[in-house]
Amino acid sequence: MDDLTSEGHLSDASGVIDVGSNSAPVVVDWNNDGLLDLLIANEATNQGIRLYLNSGTPSVPVLTTWTYIQSGGSDINRYRCCPQVYDLNGDGKKDLIMGENDAQIYYYENVGTDANPQFNGYEALQSGGSPIDLYSGSRLWVNDWDSDGLPDLLVSDFDGYVYVFMAQDTGVENFTSAEILGGFSVAPAVNPSTGAFSVRLQGAAGITEITVYDSTGRVVANTSASGDMATMNASSLPSGIYTVAATNSGAVSTCRLVLTD
Repeated sequence: MDDLTSEGHLSDASGVIDVGSNSAPVVVDWNNDGLLDLLIANEATNQGIRLYLNSGTPSVPVLTTWTYIQSGGSDINRYRCCPQVYDLNGDGKKDLIMGENDAQIYYYENVGTDANPQFNGYEALQSGGSPIDLYSGSRLWVNDWDSDGLPDLLVSDFDGYVYVFMAQDTGVENFTSAEILGGFSVAPAVNPSTGAFSVRLQGAAGITEITVYDSTGRVVANTSASGDMATMNASSLPSGIYTVAATNSGAVSTCRLVLTD
């Protein structure tokens, strides 16, 4: 492993970035322009989650001005907020998931687009029919912990433990009405996959546009296909969990794929 060298504090156009106590940064390509942007949450309830869009290059990021991320037209303000960005519902759009001091986990579904996320309310994530509620100060990471293609939660809190919440497939309740009625849908042909993504396109007519997203919501592959099967080369991609979004004749369907070495 290469040695790490200190490059000092991150700065924007006004100087060193300082959001107060307990800063919680997240790096993600928020607007899908191929550049890594920065989200920063903090301890204060009178400051929201700052979004710094990168106006530089992939090798030389430049952070200039920032805005607060909003939900329903108001800034998202939570005490000791620790956000993550992940497409939790598998619709190909990045969502916000966050812990805070009250130890619950809040999910803000993206009701906009993947390149222009928008939020309108939230819900508390549940386990066993009740909201997840730990001791204090929840911090989380979303990952497919058991490699079953579903997003699990690793959550720490003030008591020093790390809790694992395993996602469970609820079967037909996860399907869209179009899938239940036999309409257009996309599903893995092989899962996990190695070297290539292969998906079945049920009910496809004509050309299907297919886009693959990584766990941060960044587009990593896209293609067009005709017929009931599509395959994309994934040899250059790291192992992990990916979301495939397919569009056919105005209908959209998504699925998750696990890529292994």
